[in-house]
Amino acid sequence: MKKICAVVALVLGAASAANAANYGTDLNLTMLPASGGMAGVGIANPLEPAAAVFGNPATLANFNSGTSFSFGATFYRPQVRAQHNGGDTGTAWSADSKAGDYLVPAVAVTQPISQDTVLGLGLTAISGVGSDFRGTPGSLDPLAELVLFGANVGIAHRVNDNLDIGGAVTIGNGFFQAGLSSNTATRHAFGWRGALGANYHVGQTAAGVYYRSKLSIKYKDVVNYASNAFWDLTVEQPEEVGMGLSNSSLLDGKLLLAADVIWKNWEGAKFYQDIYKNQTVVALGAQLTQGKAKWRVGYSHVNSPIKGGVGSNVGEATSLAYNGTNIPLTPSLVRYLQATNAEVIWTDQVTLGLGYELTKNMQMDTHVGTALSRDETIGNTKVNAKTWQIGVGLTWKF
Repeated sequence: MKKICAVVALVLGAASAANAANYGTDLNLTMLPASGGMAGVGIANPLEPAAAVFGNPATLANFNSGTSFSFGATFYRPQVRAQHNGGDTGTAWSADSKAGDYLVPAVAVTQPISQDTVLGLGLTAISGVGSDFRGTPGSLDPLAELVLFGANVGIAHRVNDNLDIGGAVTIGNGFFQAGLSSNTATRHAFGWRGALGANYHVGQTAAGVYYRSKLSIKYKDVVNYASNAFWDLTVEQPEEVGMGLSNSSLLDGKLLLAADVIWKNWEGAKFYQDIYKNQTVVALGAQLTQGKAKWRVGYSHVNSPIKGGVGSNVGEATSLAYNGTNIPLTPSLVRYLQATNAEVIWTDQVTLGLGYELTKNMQMDTHVGTALSRDETIGNTKVNAKTWQIGVGLTWKF
């Protein structure tokens, strides 16, 4: 019976693939070529067009001097090891996740449409990744995959010399696989969200704030619960509030210091609310300009989102099918799910970056970063998780 229950947990558990920097399943600005070097900082003073398109929409007004276009990608590798004591499966096991590496694209363009109004468009991955323990004896082959791409359209208006306001709409296209290959298939669907922001700047100091709504996607027929019957699961990326400060007055304007705080409401997001608790991210970054080079460093810290008091469901699913039998979910099964498929337990990330002016109209940006290794015991499973990434991109100004 323990093995049957473990299979049930895994079929559902795979639905919550998550391994993305320090932001739960969300990437925010951490995978952008320039912003990635400052741990994703950019709410008050974005370093590249994509950071305005996908961050605080009011900061699009910073790009009012002509057309800007950026193109880049970040190579991303999550590394997860799980050690289970047999309490849920009946068999002790330990293994490394075999989830593949990821390439996160980032494309964005900003275009002034008047002296005080700027339009921005872009495409990138905004959430996702997963885990894969298939082939591990005793594990019963957990597998998870969630990838969410976002197409953004934003606009900002300069109200006066100090205040900018803006808004953006994201169309999300999600790809979702939930469980064992014999019980599920990849499903895909669309959703949307909106964002509103403001940016206030005086001299070399800026303060920004934004609100971003949930992004809700309903994946049909994802998890089997009876013969020829499947659960539909609604997955919501959470609403969030972000605030940022920046100052570039030091060293004759050559040193930029910035800080962001982002609150993510996982407890108010369908599906995630059953396995995650709310997170508050604090990110710090600095950029030193020396001639044509810009040297960057960043650090961020966040609490682990793993929820302690779980119930007997994940999203709409309260039971699953196994060999023609309907098996109800239990808190023990949900804890096993958290450990094997939702293990975003890292809390600290450090980054380095370099920007270089190749020509008067073209700049290259690159960064490296790592989410530091961390252990957490979740139910009967001890999990170790860490990540590393490297990104590069080009920005043209016309």
